[in-house]
Amino acid sequence: MKRALLVLEILLAVAGVTALAYLARVWREARVAQTQGRAEIHRAAASAAPPAARAPVAEGTVLGEIAIPRIGLSRVILEGTEPDTLRRAVGHIRGTAMPGQPGNVALAGHRDTYFRPLRNIRIGDEVILRTRSGAEVYRVDSTRIVRPDDVAVLDNTPSDTLTLVTCYPFRYVGPAPERFIVRAVKTAAPAAEKTS
Repeated sequence: MKRALLVLEILLAVAGVTALAYLARVWREARVAQTQGRAEIHRAAASAAPPAARAPVAEGTVLGEIAIPRIGLSRVILEGTEPDTLRRAVGHIRGTAMPGQPGNVALAGHRDTYFRPLRNIRIGDEVILRTRSGAEVYRVDSTRIVRPDDVAVLDNTPSDTLTLVTCYPFRYVGPAPERFIVRAVKTAAPAAEKTS
């Protein structure tokens, strides 16, 4: 009996160390992706290079950065929503307008990592979207909860819109049954022209 307990104790210790090592690796990869992506966006903005032509963008390509100052959110945006992409950053949902382009730009992020601060979002909050071509300011005008199959929130819009998508409820354990949607509309003045 003592031998069986000792073996179980060793197995549990190995499993715990393995799980911690995995979490540390994932955290480090995400941190590196955020740091490198942010640096790439700031370098591109400083160079004043013209935006790239509309061509297919590879999964995981750095597209920009989203910031919502009031809730302390500042995250890099990568192209796509594959699991590896969403583990490292906020993802741009393919088929929607590209960040910095007219239309409905839709971004997705995990509720327990990058988009966790959205639980504190309010109508009127300012959202800043930075891309290689500069910064745009949006203002939150609505939030709602939808079923996962309600993809109408991704439809193109006549005005420049930003749609943020994450799972809901925020404290749900396991795959969440609903989606939390934040809709923001572009304001007239870019961030650089704003005054206090």
